[in-house]
Parts: sequence; C-alpha cells; structure tokens
Amino acid sequence: MSQVEDFVKEVEGLKEAEGKVLIVTGKPGSGKSGVLREAAAKKSWDYVDCRLLITEDFLELLPALRQEKAPEMIGQILEGYDADVVLLDRLQTLFVPVFHIDIAELLRKLGKRFVIVAAWPGYYEDGFLCYDKFDGTESIRMSSEGFKIWNVD
Repeated sequence: MSQVEDFVKEVEGLKEAEGKVLIVTGKPGSGKSGVLREAAAKKSWDYVDCRLLITEDFLELLPALRQEKAPEMIGQILEGYDADVVLLDRLQTLFVPVFHIDIAELLRKLGKRFVIVAAWPGYYEDGFLCYDKFDGTESIRMSSEGFKIWNVD
C-alpha cells in the first residue's frame, strides 16, 4: 500500500471518531503537503491553505476577541467548501502571535464539525507537537491529547 493510500485510510477512519482531527507530522521537505494534495485530488477533499483563513473581518477584530471568535469565523469559511474532509496546510500561518489563536482549541472545535487534517510544520515528541523558530528555539509546544498523529516518512 502506498503512503497516500495509508493516509486516506487513516483519514477515513476518523469519520466515526469523536475528535475528528488528524495531525500530519514530518521533517521539512518530507512530503506532508504533497500527501495532502494528492489525497485531496484522489478523494475530492478540500485542500485549504491556512493563509486563506485570515480574513479582513478577522483582522478588524480587537486582538482580545480574536481567540474567542477564530473557531466560529474559520468554521464559517470551511462550511463554504461544503466538504466532509478538510485538509489544512501552512498551519504556521495561524501561529503569528498578534492573531491570538489557540491552535489546539481551534482544531478541537473544528474537529467537532468537520474531519480536519492539519499538516504540522514541526515535529512530534513525547506527546507534544513542537514547532521551532528558524533560530532553533522552541516557539510552540502543544499537547497532542485528543488528536490522532500520522507521520510522513
């Protein structure tokens, strides 16, 4: 079975799960985005670049409201795709501190409405999803509790 076929099987297994979030991990250049795009084409799933989720309406919100409103606003955008599976790429777009988005909370809330697959731009270690800045310092360390992890080799 190919890596994309394995991936599709993992995603389809999520449809019956309570928390419908799959985090795809792998080193930079490992092919996370390629697997997502190929699976999207094969299964007619929606591949979404997270840069499209930051709208003018979101940016016009007071920073204190952004964390609260992000799941609702992004959920409305994703509803417009009318898909049962949404593949999110360039997740690091949402990490920008001025956006005030709690990524774990956002993914958990979206996972109640959709099957969400997110390409994690960092690595998985000891139960945590980690994302390091370019200078090698850790910038995000998020518990993987409630998420299914799938690694691109």
